[in-house]
Amino acid sequence: MFAKVVVSFCFFLGMAASPAVPAQTASPSPRTGGQRIRVLILTGSSDWSHPWEGTAPFMQGVLNNTGRFDAKLEEEVSGITAATLANYDVLVDYYYGPRWGDETEKAIADFVRSGKGMVAIHGVLYGPFFGQAGGTPTEPRRLEGQPWQAFIDMVGMTWDINNIGHARRHVFTVQWEEHDSPINRDLPPTFIANDELYHKIDLKPNATVLATAYDDPHNPGGTGKTEPVVWTVPYGSGRVMVTVLGHDLLAMSQPGFMDLLTHGTEWAATGAVAPGETWMAPSTSLEWPPHQHQR
Repeated sequence: MFAKVVVSFCFFLGMAASPAVPAQTASPSPRTGGQRIRVLILTGSSDWSHPWEGTAPFMQGVLNNTGRFDAKLEEEVSGITAATLANYDVLVDYYYGPRWGDETEKAIADFVRSGKGMVAIHGVLYGPFFGQAGGTPTEPRRLEGQPWQAFIDMVGMTWDINNIGHARRHVFTVQWEEHDSPINRDLPPTFIANDELYHKIDLKPNATVLATAYDDPHNPGGTGKTEPVVWTVPYGSGRVMVTVLGHDLLAMSQPGFMDLLTHGTEWAATGAVAPGETWMAPSTSLEWPPHQHQR
């Protein structure tokens, strides 16, 4: 057991220094005619607790090393246009910062609405897109500015400013609830997260919850309720997957998160997930490297 912990910790330290991840052997998805799915990761700004400089490149590496994706980083989102997005199939949103301006926000909403997709990760679920400011260790969160209504519709949720938060970070089990979704159809029924479990989120009626976790009241701040962890939302003809997971490199290096990222991004881009390798380790294990199973 000690060896497993040491390996896991050493891997995390290595990821903090480099975004490289072990390569997989999966081939490009046949649903894209042999072409890799084109992904644009929206990043380049973050609040004090979600530094993007390590996490965004790590997600890029996870996606590209499957052989299914051609993922690029966009570190200056404000100013991109519909012409920029025309080259991509799906967006991964890991951005916390000032709003992007009318032209860029319209281009992103139109991109998803037209039949493409987006994956929203963790910290984007609060902040300026919801008309909020503050949220530092010494400054309470407050309402300031106008929310971006299209974003609220895309992610299918609202979050009362008095309820924003989570219990103390801990290791917990995530349970897949929706078994007919291509995202998790061939995955084990549970996986382990080492992360923050957001709670008290209000989902819109058109959000379909795929996975949940119990917010243990014995953990400081826990609600004692089952909280949504992954959900999907239709937006026009497009698809959005949202997850509360992905706080930092340790959270993202969990095999369950990497499966969620790769499967969810493929589904958001194409509406399906092709057979291939998976990062999923046994649900009771936190060891590294993960066992790889054929789906």
